[in-house]
Amino acid sequence: MNAPGTFPPARSLGARLMAYACLVGVFLAPDSRAQHGVIREYAALAPVPDAVPLPPLFEARLTDTSITVGPDKAFYLTGSATEGDRVTGTNQLAIWRSADMKQWARLRTLDLGDTRARSPELHFLGGRFWLALEREGGGTELLRFDTTELGTSGFQRARITELGEDPSLFCDADGTFFWVMGAGEIARLKPNPLDGLAGPLVRVPVRIAGPKPQQAEQAIRNLHGAFLARISGKYHLFITGQLFRNGLGRTGLADGVNDVLVAAADKPDGSYSDFYVAFPNAGQTVLFRDAGGVLWATYSGQDERAILRGRPGAFKVETIAAAEPAWTIGFAGAEKGDRFPFSLMLRPDTAFIYERGMGSARGVPLDKVPGQRAAVPWIRDTFIMLGHDGNYYLTGTAGNMDGIQLWRSPDLRHFEYVKQVWTPASDPARWYNRAPNRLFWAPELHYINGTYWIAFCISAGDQGKNSVLKSTSGRPEGPYEPAFPGNQGVDQHIDSSLFQDTDGSTYYVWQDGLIRKLNAAMNGFGGEVQKIIPQDGRRVGYEGATLVKMGAWYVLTCAEWNGGGNHADGTYDMMYANSKSLAGPWKPRRVAVPHAGHGALFKDRSGRWLASFFGNDRTAPFRAMPGFVPVEVRDTGDDLILRPTTNPETTLP
Repeated sequence: MNAPGTFPPARSLGARLMAYACLVGVFLAPDSRAQHGVIREYAALAPVPDAVPLPPLFEARLTDTSITVGPDKAFYLTGSATEGDRVTGTNQLAIWRSADMKQWARLRTLDLGDTRARSPELHFLGGRFWLALEREGGGTELLRFDTTELGTSGFQRARITELGEDPSLFCDADGTFFWVMGAGEIARLKPNPLDGLAGPLVRVPVRIAGPKPQQAEQAIRNLHGAFLARISGKYHLFITGQLFRNGLGRTGLADGVNDVLVAAADKPDGSYSDFYVAFPNAGQTVLFRDAGGVLWATYSGQDERAILRGRPGAFKVETIAAAEPAWTIGFAGAEKGDRFPFSLMLRPDTAFIYERGMGSARGVPLDKVPGQRAAVPWIRDTFIMLGHDGNYYLTGTAGNMDGIQLWRSPDLRHFEYVKQVWTPASDPARWYNRAPNRLFWAPELHYINGTYWIAFCISAGDQGKNSVLKSTSGRPEGPYEPAFPGNQGVDQHIDSSLFQDTDGSTYYVWQDGLIRKLNAAMNGFGGEVQKIIPQDGRRVGYEGATLVKMGAWYVLTCAEWNGGGNHADGTYDMMYANSKSLAGPWKPRRVAVPHAGHGALFKDRSGRWLASFFGNDRTAPFRAMPGFVPVEVRDTGDDLILRPTTNPETTLP
C-alpha cells in the first residue's frame, strides 16, 4: 500500500492524441494540428432550434432518388426499387411528376423489356430528357427521349459500358457531355452521347481532407453513386461512401454509415481536391436547381442512423463561405476553413434533422462565464450530476480554463452560473503551476461520503497532470482544497473521475480505463493501478474514462474518434464496455451514444439514466454546449445494451 500523497507512475499509454491548441493568453499558429474540436461555423450539420426530421416527399419504397427539373419547371423523379432493405432491379421503371415538390403523381412506367434497371437517373440537359441506368448484373445504359413530353415520349437507348454501376450524366456549359459512374469514374462522351465514350474512364482518387497521419489510419469503403455538378463556377464531384477508423464507422457502427462526400476541381475531368463529408447519412444523391435557382439534393438513406430509409427525400443545400478564419470552439484562437476546396463548404438545410436518434438532441442554454475571452457561452467535457440538494450541477472545460467553473439548474432547462469554485494558488512552486500557461480542463463533480469532490486535470506539468479536490463545507460551491497531501499530481495522464461502489469502496478512474482504489479517507491510494481492457483486447476509447454501476453491471465509458480523426470527419463517440466484476471479464467495446465523446452517464430525479455530452464533431447536433439524452438500458442477463432514445419528445425529464 502506498502512503497518502505518494503515487508510483502507471504504465505509459503514450502521449495524448490531441492536445489543446490555445493557451490562455498565448495563441498557437492558426494552422496548428493540435486543435481538438471543430469550428462551429464549418459544421456539416447545424440544425436550428425548431428543426424537424426530414419528411419523405411521398410514401413509396424507393431509394437512389433522382430528381430533375423539366422545361415546364415541374419536378420529375425516379429511383431504385426495393424489397425490404435490399435494392432490386426492375424492368418496369416508375417516373413521378410534381409541380411543387409537395403533391406527386405517377407519370408513367417505362417498359425496359429484358433489362432490369437499378440506380436510374433522370436529367433534362441540352433541351432533352435523358435517363442513365445500371443494368442488373453489370454495365450501364443511356436513354434519350424523343420529345419533352416525358409522359408519352418514345426513346432511343444505347449501352455505354459493359461493366460498372450507378451511372450519371453531366453536360458542361459548352455542351460537352460526360459519363460519371461508380466510385468516381469520369469520361467524355462523343458529340452524340448515344455513340458512347470518347475516351477511357478515369478514376478520381478519394481521400478525406485532413492531416496525413489521420488519412493513413482511415479506410474508405463502399464508394458508389458518383454525381457531378457545377457550383459557383467549380466542378463538384459527389460520391457516397463509408468512413472507418479502428474497425468502426462514423457514429461507432461496425457497418458504417452512407455519407455523401464531395471534392472540387477547376475542370470536370481535372485534378480534384480531397473530399469532405457534405451530406451525412444521405446515401446516394443527385443535385438539381428549382425554377428559382435554389440548389437541392436528394436524400436516399439506407444506414441505421438515417432519418429516412427506403423512402424518397430532398433538401435545400446551403453554401457556406469558408475562407475566413473562425473561432475554434473551446479556444480563443482562430483557424482557417482551408480543408474546403475553393473556400466553399456545402451542407444540408439547417431546418431539418438528418440523423435518427441523436439528431433530435438539443443543447441546454447556460450562462456565460464572467470575464471569459470567448464571445459566447461554451463548455466541453460536459459533466452533469444530481446534487444532494435536488439541483443538477454542471461543470466542464470552460471559461478561460484558468480554474474550475460551476453551474446549477433545478430542471435541466437552463444552467445558471454559480461561480469559479476553485482558483488555483498563484504560487509558481505548486505542482499545477510548473508549466507556463497551463490550462484546467475536464473537471467532474461527485458527492461521496457526505461532501463534494472534484476530479480534474491540467494541460501540462512535469509533476503530474491530474488530481482531486475536496469541498471543506460539504457544499458543491466549496471552498475546495487539495484532497491529496504533497505537492504533486497523480501522473501524466488526463481526464480523471471518481467512482463509489455499492460497498462504499471508492476508486480513481482516468484516461482510457486506468483504475485505482482509494483509501477510506480518500486522501491517497489503497491499491495498485489496474487497466480495464475488454475481452477482445481493444481499448474502450482513448480518453474521458468514467465508471458507473447499472444494477449488477459495471459500465466503463470512454471517448473515441470513429470513422476518422478529429480533422478527418470522424465522430467523437461515447463508447462503453460492461462487466459484472471490476476484475472482468469485460465485454467488447461498443458505442453507447454517438457524438457524446467525453460525456458521462448520470441519473435524473426519477432514476432514469441520461448521458451528458457537448458536441465535438462536424455532424453532432450542436457543438460546445451542454446537452444530454435519455439512455435506454436493457439488461438481458448475459449483457447490458445501451443506446440513446430515438424519441425527441423524451429529451427533457
